[in-house]
Amino acid sequence: MNRRSFLGRVSALGWVRRAAGRRQARPPSILVVLADGWRAQALEAAGDANLKAPNLEGLLRTGVFFSRSYTANPACAPARAALLTGRYPHACRVLADGQPLPADERTLGELFAEAGYMTGYIGKWALDGAEEPGFVPPGPRRRGFAFWAAFNRGHRYFDSVYFRDSPEPKRAPGFEPDYQTRLACDFIREHASRPFFLVVSWGPPHPPRTPPPPFAQLYDPARLRLRANVPGGAAAEARQALAGYYGLCSALDACLGQILEVLEATGAAEDTVVVFTSDHGEMLGSHGLDLAEAPFEEAVRVPLVIRYPRAARGGRRVDSFATGVDLAPTLLALAGLEPGEGMQGRDLSAYLLSGEGPRAEAVYAHGRLGTPAEWRLLVRGLDKVVVDRELRVTHLFNLGQDPYERRNLAFEPAQARRRDEMTAILRDRMRRLGDRVLPSGLRLRTG
Repeated sequence: MNRRSFLGRVSALGWVRRAAGRRQARPPSILVVLADGWRAQALEAAGDANLKAPNLEGLLRTGVFFSRSYTANPACAPARAALLTGRYPHACRVLADGQPLPADERTLGELFAEAGYMTGYIGKWALDGAEEPGFVPPGPRRRGFAFWAAFNRGHRYFDSVYFRDSPEPKRAPGFEPDYQTRLACDFIREHASRPFFLVVSWGPPHPPRTPPPPFAQLYDPARLRLRANVPGGAAAEARQALAGYYGLCSALDACLGQILEVLEATGAAEDTVVVFTSDHGEMLGSHGLDLAEAPFEEAVRVPLVIRYPRAARGGRRVDSFATGVDLAPTLLALAGLEPGEGMQGRDLSAYLLSGEGPRAEAVYAHGRLGTPAEWRLLVRGLDKVVVDRELRVTHLFNLGQDPYERRNLAFEPAQARRRDEMTAILRDRMRRLGDRVLPSGLRLRTG
């Protein structure tokens, strides 16, 4: 920890003590709500005129909103591995969906369990290999989570199954997030009197885009406003996809409201850190693409809002970069715990505790690792560069002048200096993170 970070932590901890007054402070409980595929642009706070999500907007008004938050990798398993380990997918060795998190990687579940927290995981896991739905047995493969109502993989949102401590699947009728929310509310009621760490991992709004009633008819495709980078030929299909997508988002918002109500009813809200985020975004017709794993902003930007009523003044927007690997060290810091060994993320807790924090000069992400379509990106200020597997520049944008990434500057002679500067910064970031770099400092060969 450098001197600036140390002084920031001292100031922040002093702020917590003043806020707590004479009351004996206890470690906060932590609730992480993970909505698979919810892109950052799908927020009223981000200028989205379509979405109806009053509970999420209420959370944004009372929490700290990180407006420039990126996934470490826009695929489910790599992104989730980064969230739980505080390490980039290349470092924690989960390069693609279907790959298990190696046994020697340490997770938030294990660290909080060792600190005396009651730990729980509900919903999609995605870190135990390729099996669907996949029973994850009690023990080390659950990575420190004591309460388990989950499955490894799959997107079946109606009449789905999950597992507890035996391999016999439990069937849950109706909309999957509804029963997961009931389980989360029961967990909170049971453990509200002690610090807990709970992850609620919803499958939607990831496809299939089939909302439950009454949300299935909530959005009229013809009235939805498309992003400016959706080609005319993709507009009709994009509108249909968006209607289902937003219907799922609104259904999840109702579930979020139930969880927040239970926190209030049990008296746990004041001492609970609530995080709402996603593993990746979705293209939804932008640039004529669907799904994720693309280096465009719709796929790599994710929502991140953190609320901690006991210690943080809400209703604030942070425009500094954040990324999925930052979540683990931040939550540990808020609980008064040290970051895990080898964590590569930044501690963002000062933004909550004191209102100010060290600004990141750039953000880094990668995708499709180990394939011919492998890419890496770096955003610095408003400039963004994307390189291919051979580290050749494929895209260069200025997000201030071109927020929809419609003008690729990569091959314009006048942009050569900016392109070279951004590529040099990206290569340096790769070196510092050990991404395709040997201990000797030499870059790994491709192919």
